[in-house]
Amino acid sequence: MKLTIFTPTYNRAYKLPELYESLTKQTNNNFVWLIVDDGSTDNTKELIENWINEQRISIKYYYQKNMGKMSAHNKGVELTETELFVCVDSDDMLAPEAVDEVIKCADTLTDEIGILAFKYDVSTKKNITFIDNKVESSTLKDGYDCHKLVGDTMLIYKSEFIKKYEFPSFKGEKFVPEAYLYDLLDREGKLRILRKSLYGVNYLDDGYTAGMARLLYNNPQGYFTYINQRLCLDANSKQRLSDSIRYIAMAIAHKKKRIIKNAVYPFWAAVAYIPGYIFYCKRYRGFRK
Repeated sequence: MKLTIFTPTYNRAYKLPELYESLTKQTNNNFVWLIVDDGSTDNTKELIENWINEQRISIKYYYQKNMGKMSAHNKGVELTETELFVCVDSDDMLAPEAVDEVIKCADTLTDEIGILAFKYDVSTKKNITFIDNKVESSTLKDGYDCHKLVGDTMLIYKSEFIKKYEFPSFKGEKFVPEAYLYDLLDREGKLRILRKSLYGVNYLDDGYTAGMARLLYNNPQGYFTYINQRLCLDANSKQRLSDSIRYIAMAIAHKKKRIIKNAVYPFWAAVAYIPGYIFYCKRYRGFRK
């Protein structure tokens, strides 16, 4: 198999059939669907076992106790045996030509570490990803900072690169921002831009996106690990100020001591303190006990 389509899932038996049907309709079956079940208590296991018995597509299933999406991602990468890896969430789906387009593009890669493709809103069928038409390849961060990239992206990586990194784990926490991993991968090289909408998105009320502020607040060690790494990678004063504001907001939310002194950039933390406090009031104050 050429491509691993990895899906972390937790109690999403009611949504998984939509993704499964989209995978059975692929025009190219040169992929394996790898599902890491993060401790589901619904009928996810029975559902997937039935699909495995149908033998319509290649499926690998792994069950673990509930440890969070990032732990499931680490396990999915560990279990991947194909050349390419892409994560497709349990509430989303792929366009029928997705696998074929990804493999065709991958066969033309030179020194790029993967592919960046577009996403579309399932309900409206409209693109939610846009980027400067002139750019052919870019790191993910430069895409957003320099090339007018907006919206969510479908990210396909060569497995040899994504296997170099994993999300850290912290006692009592189950989440680290996904950008933590992408920032590390950006240091390995650029992504080829594939200007096709191949990934359909559903935004559910019980999804990560819907409750992101609370999710970040409830997982402070993961967030500080991410934001401090991002500050170390920031290339200019604008980026350092922006990320310092986010650092200050979370530090205030969790009543951290010596906030400015312990910052990666104490000067920028001092400059960012007032806007950081305003950001805290707007985003996190309602969560603080």
